[in-house]
Amino acid sequence: MQTPPRRSPGRPFAANRDAVERAALTLMLREGYEQVSVDDIAREAGIGRTTFFRYFKSKPGVVWSAFDDTISWLAENLTEKQEYPGVLDAIRESIVFSTRSAIYNSDVWLERFRLLDSSAELRAEAYDHWERWASTIAAFVGARTGLSPRDAIPMAIAGAARGMFLSELRNWLNTDDDREDILNRLDHNLKTVFAALSGLSAEL
Repeated sequence: MQTPPRRSPGRPFAANRDAVERAALTLMLREGYEQVSVDDIAREAGIGRTTFFRYFKSKPGVVWSAFDDTISWLAENLTEKQEYPGVLDAIRESIVFSTRSAIYNSDVWLERFRLLDSSAELRAEAYDHWERWASTIAAFVGARTGLSPRDAIPMAIAGAARGMFLSELRNWLNTDDDREDILNRLDHNLKTVFAALSGLSAEL
């Protein structure tokens, strides 16, 4: 089993950044995303505005930065699997790995998805982030099969993976299972979905 990465040691003030993220998400969940300002977050975390903006570019950045890290881990793990036998197995393992990395790297990684269901402002921004996640998978399928990432097969696989990932996140919101339960269920259900898609191409 690969060891999930921690945040890059080159990032300054990593521990404090995590503490600010935790304070911000806790406050947003308690008060509502729209009702919380940067000043509120800074006060809750015991820092100044300048320090907040050293860690995050904006208030939405508190919610999305860790998810964008997940996309980076997914892309990096897929890059390492360019010669891996089985395109769909490579994707499944990379999704589970990047998710494992995310939820063990942050105590509040999953909690941000509670906010997405309660904030219209965040839902409006969600499309671009989920498109980047899915496009990472479509690009990998395209590279492995010789197809354009925008062709039907790469898009179908990326869309199915995104749908399953979102389904498991929403399932967690309803069950509050522990991390390993989430990861095991994600792995199992991706296997099921990808088995159904394996007939799309002999190269999968």
